Amino acid sequence: MERAQLASLLAKEAASMPPLLQVAARFVQEHPTEVALMSMRKQARRIGVSHTTMVRLATWLGLDSYEDLRAIYARALSAPDHVWSSEASSAGPKVAGKGTAAVGRIAKTLAIQAASLGDASNAKQLLAVAGVLANSRHLFCLGLRSAHTVARHFAYLRSQLGKHVTVLDATTETGIGALDRAGSGDVMLAISFEPCTRATIELVQQVSRRGVTIVAITGSKVSPLARLAHESIILPSVFQSIVPALSATEILAALMVQRTGTRVETVRGKAEERLELFNVRLRHSPIDRTVA
Repeated sequence: MERAQLASLLAKEAASMPPLLQVAARFVQEHPTEVALMSMRKQARRIGVSHTTMVRLATWLGLDSYEDLRAIYARALSAPDHVWSSEASSAGPKVAGKGTAAVGRIAKTLAIQAASLGDASNAKQLLAVAGVLANSRHLFCLGLRSAHTVARHFAYLRSQLGKHVTVLDATTETGIGALDRAGSGDVMLAISFEPCTRATIELVQQVSRRGVTIVAITGSKVSPLARLAHESIILPSVFQSIVPALSATEILAALMVQRTGTRVETVRGKAEERLELFNVRLRHSPIDRTVA
């Protein structure tokens, strides 16, 4: 197979590929020089997928190995008249739009990551985690560093839907006192990206010994957090982004509403009344456009 044939096959097959294979395929299409020169593992690390994803891409395209795919690009690179179409287009009169194209690629990558949560295996885990959370007596949420933003977002979503969540922060000891009463029937949603923070693992181990059920959002099936959890959601990640984790928490919140039969409009109406009572929200008023 030659490079032109492979490019045509990639374009034809990309739409039917699973999300992570689409990410790998897009990298191959847009970075042919790197494909030819970099090792498979370096390419995988660069785009945030496992090396097995790269192997699966080659298999999907009918090749025996990813090295066969690299060899196709290496041969094309060594040809005297080689010009990659993607590189040529970016080097021509469209240079001014290069930044815009980069924004588009990043946005599409994030969208693919979020959409992959709907894959059968991920959907099954989301349903399982939502079931555990919905049946909790009291709900704790733990996330440190960038994961703390995700934990607070989940807590906010649940508070808007009538259920209190205690957000924990082991570094500042916020909410830690509430764990004195934690035990069987309670659930902790622990969120940590790779590599997991030591404080997260230690706190999860402590509450687990108290009988608290642990569910996790993390980036690897073999992470320490996933091994401690009763149920886990394994996030796709092409680079360090909290978008998939935020999407997962919003899906969980929606699934919990379905499972508990919460009347969303009623709960939100009461929340709005409280905000009005304490004068939290700014009331809309006409803008005075009079010029003195």
